[in-house]
Amino acid sequence: MSTPLDRNWMHKQWRHLRLWRRFFAQAVVRETHYRAHFLTTLLVGLVQLGLGIVPTLLLFGFTSEVHGWSRAEVIALVGVYQIVTGLMATFVAPNMNRMTSYLTEGELDVVLLRPVSSQFYLTLRWINIAELTNVASGIVVLVIGLVQSDLRPGFGQVVQAVVLAGCGLVLLTAVWSAMSFLAFWLQSVGPIGVVYLSAVEAGRYPLVFFPVAVRAFLTFAFPVAFATTYPVRALAGDLGWGWVALGAGLAVVAMTLVRLLWRRGLLTYASASS
Repeated sequence: MSTPLDRNWMHKQWRHLRLWRRFFAQAVVRETHYRAHFLTTLLVGLVQLGLGIVPTLLLFGFTSEVHGWSRAEVIALVGVYQIVTGLMATFVAPNMNRMTSYLTEGELDVVLLRPVSSQFYLTLRWINIAELTNVASGIVVLVIGLVQSDLRPGFGQVVQAVVLAGCGLVLLTAVWSAMSFLAFWLQSVGPIGVVYLSAVEAGRYPLVFFPVAVRAFLTFAFPVAFATTYPVRALAGDLGWGWVALGAGLAVVAMTLVRLLWRRGLLTYASASS
């Protein structure tokens, strides 16, 4: 009898983690061969960051506070938005943008034969290291916003903000994954990806800037608020651990539903090479 590839569940997760580390190492090596791409991504990210701050400066040129938010707090929010979108562009976007080709060009057939979780592979295989420059610039803007707003968050508040941002990142990834997995039935999900990226832009602004119905949508249906607004509110000391628990619970539910959707899609998948 052959020896099982994984002795137990923990061994399987550790094997996938080691595989992801190799993906990351390959991405670093690949990036060193295209240094111009690294610089171009940095410049484009700085331009996008500047364009995100300009509306804030224009708005607060006429007032010092909007719905309880000061200019410095909104700048901190823009920094958090830059961090989250930078992480998405680094680890998630390169894979979601390939979903259509996986299903229509037969690449999924090869993935299904590999001794690895196919969902893990299709979601995390490709990494764009250059986009981490946007994460770094977002951290700088966040610090500037916190200093200008005279906020001094304690350790507990920082933990709340990090956990909420992490939950928001997981939720946004789950939403994008679910929309991309519709390719099993629609064949092409390019237009859906454009809609997703447009909706994420709402995260640049505080949740209270929107009508009540839109706030509910951005919290539960398209939960970008957990990735941007709520972390900043946590740093300001305005949120309790209940919101952290809610974010974690929603993240678990979202991951479970996406897993079920992936399995349902595999049942309907007909090999593109058959």
